[in-house]
Parts: sequence; C-alpha cells; structure tokens
Amino acid sequence: MKKNRRSVISTGTASLVLIFSLLCMLAFAVLSLVSARTNLRTSQKSADRTTAYYEAENKANDILLKISQTIEKNLDSENETVFYENVKTELDGKDGISFSDADKLDYPVEMAEQQFLSVSLLLSFEPLENGKHYTITSWKTGSDYEWNPDTSLPLMTEENFPEE
Repeated sequence: MKKNRRSVISTGTASLVLIFSLLCMLAFAVLSLVSARTNLRTSQKSADRTTAYYEAENKANDILLKISQTIEKNLDSENETVFYENVKTELDGKDGISFSDADKLDYPVEMAEQQFLSVSLLLSFEPLENGKHYTITSWKTGSDYEWNPDTSLPLMTEENFPEE
C-alpha cells in the first residue's frame, strides 16, 4: 500500500502566501495614504496662490477704477498739460501709484509673500478707440525674491591638485 504523504513544504505555503499578500496590501495602502496627503498639500498651496492672485487682481481693478474716475473728473481741463498735472497731483503716491512720465503710471499690488501684481498704464487726454482714456500696457505678476545660489559644495579645483 502506498502511503498518502504530504510534503513538508506545502504545509505552510497557503499561510505564507496569505501573509505576503497582506504585507503587500499594507505597503500599497501606506503608499496611497502618503501620496494622498502630498496631493492634498499641493492642491491647498495651489488654491492659496490662486486665491491670492485673484484678491490682488480685485484690488488692482479697484485702483484702476479710482484712476478712471480721476481721469473722468479732470477731462474738463483747459488743455492736455493741465490734465496730466491734475491727474498726477491727485493720484501720485496713493495706493502705490507712481508716475514715470506725465502720461505713464505704474502701481504694484501685493499678492503673496515676495510676490506682487504689477500694473502699468498709459494715459490719454483724447479718448481712445475703446472710449477710455488709458491703455493697460502691462498687467503681470512679479517677484522681489532675491535668489542666492548654493555654493557650499566643495568642488575640485586646480588648487586641490598641485602640479608635479
């Protein structure tokens, strides 16, 4: 008679496969959790930056409205020179507005840490094609962050290798 033998290896194989598959599932679950947290932080930073940009844009539009109202108020000036002088007197220094020329003005709007929205306008005494008395020449974001390169790595130079 033949004896029905089971090999020693097959006795715990099912248990080992089960333990290995559980460890793999646990590892994938931890990786998924870490990835989800990273994505959440990245999405939150992106949402914060977008919110800061639109808040700065709203403030820039409010300043633009004040400029437009000042221009409309001074359109009855005697001539172009008086018009530009009156507008400059009324706006220069308010809300960060600065004049680079009689008909050119700029103003920055703080956006976030070390970032700003920069707006430049070209004023006109005569109405333009769109009926307004100004042209937006620049509406862009900028940064006042000063980049300093990391030069702390000891690189190989000629001083390290004396000539023989």
